[in-house]
Amino acid sequence: MIRILWPFTLGAFALGLDAYVLAGLLPAMAHDLHVPQASVGLGIAIFTAAYAVSAPTLSPLAARRSTRLGLLAGLSLFTLGNILTIMSSSLQVLLFSRAIAGLGAGIFSPLASSTAANMVEASQKGRALSTVLGGLGSGSAFGVPVGLAIEKCFGWRWTIALLVLLGLIAAAGVVLYRAELPKVRTIDWKARLSALRTPFTLATLSVTFFTSFSALGLYTYIAEVMMSRGMNDRVGTLIWLWGVGGMIGSLCIGKVIDHHLPPSRVTPMLLCTIVISYLLVGYAGIAGAAVGCFIWGLAGWATIAPQQHALMNHDPSNAVAALAWNSSINYLGGAIGAVVGSVLLSAYLAPTSLPLFAMVGAAVAIGIHSAKLRIPVGTAP
Repeated sequence: MIRILWPFTLGAFALGLDAYVLAGLLPAMAHDLHVPQASVGLGIAIFTAAYAVSAPTLSPLAARRSTRLGLLAGLSLFTLGNILTIMSSSLQVLLFSRAIAGLGAGIFSPLASSTAANMVEASQKGRALSTVLGGLGSGSAFGVPVGLAIEKCFGWRWTIALLVLLGLIAAAGVVLYRAELPKVRTIDWKARLSALRTPFTLATLSVTFFTSFSALGLYTYIAEVMMSRGMNDRVGTLIWLWGVGGMIGSLCIGKVIDHHLPPSRVTPMLLCTIVISYLLVGYAGIAGAAVGCFIWGLAGWATIAPQQHALMNHDPSNAVAALAWNSSINYLGGAIGAVVGSVLLSAYLAPTSLPLFAMVGAAVAIGIHSAKLRIPVGTAP
């Protein structure tokens, strides 16, 4: 399976690296551009916002003529944006470049997941989804340390150059793939918006939102939480454990869905695991915090594939739009969670209170999922 899906997995790896490495590059970028770190940090928010907007709006449009062209359009914009980032000599150019890269990422990601799932047998859809998702997890687990090491030795622009190289290789893989890629069914705006009014789809997206609000929102402030607990010298290791757990979770969850447990049962188990991880991260000793970070990453990343699987099986004809909405909601939830965390810290609440608020978000996700199980099957439009 890896042989035929490698361009999509590599592209996802590049997206994951881009999404998580920039936070570590902020000091060097700010120094180079002679602006405050907070200003450069807007680039992360703009990338995320552009991704959230383009995933449900531009992804289906880009694939209207052919799936291959849609994938190449996404990778081309992603690569162009990063080339502009390398060339940035001012904050304005940098922020513009991050918007372009985010637009490309939003186009490519849902198309890659949908295409991968349609290239395999029905019994292997879960594994195909988790394989592509595993690329995102690997980008954070292994790509970020490599990217930061490159920055330390050669400068931040060379780390961005790595993103350009990965994007070009993934695009070459899409171009050189000999077989015809599965046709992606596109739908008009009316149909896309009507999908949001489907109770099952809306509930599934709500679970994704609150899970991301909880898991990714708290991740933004993992350094503050750990440093407030006197673990300053362990922050890098704990973040790495989170990334390793995420990679393992995203790679292994597909087999669980395909052969052992349906998404409806896997999701609440993962959410309960996340709640336990927050307790360990916020209040256990160093060993417990390490375990907490690992299972937090594992369970947090693993929740995405069951949601994708449920959306595709519920209404296969609108799978691309549903996956695009799910990707968008995932990023939106993380961004809003980060804003809420910032507001709480600005209100002089202790960083160790953040895991408690994250637990509330996970609890809401569990409640919505429980309510979703009562929705009658066959309510797709």
